[in-house]
Amino acid sequence: AVAEGVLKPKSDIKFELKSAPVRTIAHYFKASRQILDDAPGLASYIDGRAQYGLRFKEEQQLLSGDGTGANILGILPQATEFAPALTLSNATPIDRLRLAVLQAVLAEYPASGFVLNPIDWAGIELTKDNEGRYIIAQPVNGGVPRIWGLPVVETQAMAQNNFLTGAFNMAAQIFDRMDIEVLLSTENEDDFIKNMVTIRAEERLALAVYRPEAFVTGNVTASGG
Repeated sequence: AVAEGVLKPKSDIKFELKSAPVRTIAHYFKASRQILDDAPGLASYIDGRAQYGLRFKEEQQLLSGDGTGANILGILPQATEFAPALTLSNATPIDRLRLAVLQAVLAEYPASGFVLNPIDWAGIELTKDNEGRYIIAQPVNGGVPRIWGLPVVETQAMAQNNFLTGAFNMAAQIFDRMDIEVLLSTENEDDFIKNMVTIRAEERLALAVYRPEAFVTGNVTASGG
């Protein structure tokens, strides 16, 4: 609190110059031209497939890109290793995720979500108490998966038995330089004489991680657990 007429306290923010290069993420696949001509609905499906594949590659880069060559430097290589501030005996995966949230909070940027492999998240949702009741999930309820009040993103771009949590909304930012673009060509390789079409999807983006300490990564299950 500041009394009336008193000089307000000053907060100093220090900036360190870092480079977040723009990278191109792309993939392609082939389809017969006849299929595209004969089924307009299938053309829409292929467009969706192209974008889905690109989104998965984007997830891989944003999470695990090593920053070498044309790769994005992802969040995981920059995140802080899990180092719980509290020691619990026989800590469960659910306990460890809560301790990871605490670690992010102590870095002064509250966590806003989790990223988990689908196998690990299924294991957590299927956890039951001594009476056989589900602890986390209610099979009849839908909605966004959540644990400890935070949304959970399931993706196979995250290796099994690994988790990531942190302040995704404050400690990192994606800069889109070019939205997803899907292009078709019949002039690639021998497409023309085979009545084939090459479909390419690509985008250009950069990732800036402002506070690596606000991201925590570790094993869902402790070694030997």
